[in-house]
Amino acid sequence: MKEIQIQSTEWLTPKQLEAEFGITIGTQNKMRLRKNYENEQSIPFTKVGKRILYLRSDINEWLLSLRQGAK
Repeated sequence: MKEIQIQSTEWLTPKQLEAEFGITIGTQNKMRLRKNYENEQSIPFTKVGKRILYLRSDINEWLLSLRQGAK
């Protein structure tokens, strides 16, 4: 499938998420499936047709929720 380039700074494709946050596409796939398991936080995403998109603000909030030992 041809990778679509998103021009918005609010939305990220899986490749853009990998480049910016260092989360590999394989890891993203696994994290999206976490919603099926209890007590696991899945990565927030939107599916448009066959395309996966991530809202930057959702990713930032999600990463903050994963912090260990933060006050």
